[in-house]
Parts: sequence; structure tokens; C-alpha cells
Amino acid sequence: MERIGVDPAGIEIMAPKQFHYNFKVEGLSAAQANVVKQDMLSIGGEAAVARGAASCTIKTTDAIISGTLKQFNSLIQKLQYQSFGLPKVARSLSEALENTVKSRFSIKTAGREWIIGERTLVMGVLNVTPDSFSDGGLFLDRDKAVERALEMVEQGSDWIDIGGESSRPGAEPVSAEEEIRRVVPVIELIAKKGVTVSIDTTKSKVARAALDAGAEIVNDISAMSMDSDMASVCAESKCPVILMHMRGTPKTMQSNIKYNDLISEVYGYLLSRIEYAESSGIEANNIIIDPGLGFGKSREGNFEIIKSLSEFKSLGKPILIGASRKSFIGKTLGADLDARVTGTVAASVIAIQNGAGIIRVHDVVEARLSADMADAIRRSGL
Repeated sequence: MERIGVDPAGIEIMAPKQFHYNFKVEGLSAAQANVVKQDMLSIGGEAAVARGAASCTIKTTDAIISGTLKQFNSLIQKLQYQSFGLPKVARSLSEALENTVKSRFSIKTAGREWIIGERTLVMGVLNVTPDSFSDGGLFLDRDKAVERALEMVEQGSDWIDIGGESSRPGAEPVSAEEEIRRVVPVIELIAKKGVTVSIDTTKSKVARAALDAGAEIVNDISAMSMDSDMASVCAESKCPVILMHMRGTPKTMQSNIKYNDLISEVYGYLLSRIEYAESSGIEANNIIIDPGLGFGKSREGNFEIIKSLSEFKSLGKPILIGASRKSFIGKTLGADLDARVTGTVAASVIAIQNGAGIIRVHDVVEARLSADMADAIRRSGL
């Protein structure tokens, strides 16, 4: 509008009419749904609800509300003065709108502040395990592990994610003591080099030992659900946490990969874990979410998550995606582990386009270059 010479006052009036949103609101009563639908229709928007809502023959319904930014702002104003608990719905819609347009996040570690959104961050994977699906056994030697970590930083990794227990499908758990024995010496040496380290663990004892050794971020694939002390450890240290969706455990997660509504279930789980983390004293701006590609999902489920990643933006947290070398890429391309780099790049770039701010990878050179290119395209013309 500026380029064609529209009056600035006109732009301010018209711009909210140009952006269209669709939000799914779950669990409305029939009365709530009817008010929302009538209010949205009255301002030119739409609300799709279940058959039977109008006649109140059903107790609850989800609603898909569609409209422009201007229409949503009008709806929120209307709902604030309604009964039936609709002011709470208005607050939720307002938060969702605010979160959806948010493009920058500040995450603070002990060593620095990360601005997620300016550029895609690359997390380099370093497993000091004998049985991880991709690099298991390669970096059990401490010196080799440190050498690889520094190499990934040189290649463009923003931080290194160190794990001492495999989370591949079917993996057997190891004790906290064994995990600590594997990761702590490596973390100490890497951290002394000024490298930011995240610890990939579900155990609070391991997290505490890693943080004491110099790690600054906790990456918990169970979203702090496997160890009741994990949240307090993270809250006390004031460290950022990564909360991931996984159904079951690494040993069982691929035994049940059918969902009635995959995106809704993953979204609801992450929301509940965010609420748990914040209620446990973890700072709201220190939470990162990960929908968990490959963790209890089919190949088609992984595709759906990548394509629908923008829906998770309404949670208001930075999004991490980890597609690196995973089996859904191999199944799609007929590629062995070493031949999945190109597929990883493609999946990661689409995820970046759809809202991912951090990508977790084994192949840093390719990830850094492709992310930089994706970022340049996204920023162009702005």
C-alpha cells in the first residue's frame, strides 16, 4: 500500500482488513458456541461449529473461527461483555492473536542472551552413547567428543546438544550415574571453551550435574514428565528448557502412532506442559517447544507436523524442530543414514518457513547454509 501511494491514515484503517486468521477453540458449550457464531457472523466473519450446537442437543463443540484481524478484534471486544464464561474465551483469542504475529523471542542462559527470530539457530547434536541411531559409538572417547563439538561450532552451530542416553525407537534406558559419567567430563571441557551446551536428558540428577559442569539449557524429550524433580532443578538454575512431545517412552513410542487429531493432541500436550513449567517457577520467556518429529509419529504424521507448524506459534514460544537423519526421511527417499542430508535440509527449510526458530541437526555445514538462505528469503523486501 505504501508503494502505490496510499495515504498513511488509510493504511492504518485498511491493514487490519488484509490479514486473515483461522483459530480452533476447543470445548465450547453449546451456548458459548452460539454466541461466538452469531457475533462473528454479525461482523462478517465465520465460525464453524458442530451440528447440534444451534439446537443445544450437544453439550460441547469445538469451533473454527475465521476472520480478519479487524473482525477478531471486534469479536474479542464483544465477548468481553458476554456471559457464559466468554470473557475467558476472549482472553484466549487475544493471546493467540498476539502470539501468532510475534516473531522475536529472547532466551537467556547463564552466558548470554539469544534472540530467536533474527536468524535461525542451529543446534549441533553430539551423542556420547554407544547406541544412538546416527552417531552412536562415534564420540564415546572424550577427546573425540570435544573435537567434534568444536568442529560443529566452527561450522556454524550456535550451541551443542549433548546426550548420554539414546532416544532412538526401542532404546533401553540407562542409569543416571552412567549418563553423568558419559556427559559431565565432555560438558566441562566444552563449556570451558566458551561454547553454549544443552543437556539432552529426562533425569533431574543428570540435569543438575550437567548444569553444575557448565551446561546452560535443559532439553527434556519427556517435557519434564518422567522425573518430578526436573522442574525444580530447572527453576532453581533459571535455565531455559526445551519441552518436547512424545507418546510413551523411546522404547514404546512407535507402538502407538495413530491419533484422532495429531496436531490438536500435540498442541494440547505442549500447552499443558508449558502451564506446568510456568507453575513450577520456570520463567515464561525461557521455554522452548518441540513437537517431537519421529517420537511416536508415523511418516505421514511427521509430514503433517512440518506442514502445520505455524499453528504452534499461537502458544507464544520459540519452536525447535529436529528432523535430522530421521527414519521418515529414509523411508520417503529410500536413503540410508549417510544419505539423508538433503532430505533433512528440505524438511528443515520448510519448517523454518512455517515458524521454526531452531533446528537440531547432525550435519551443521549444510544446515547453517540452508538456514541462512531461508532466512534471507524470508527477510527480503521487508
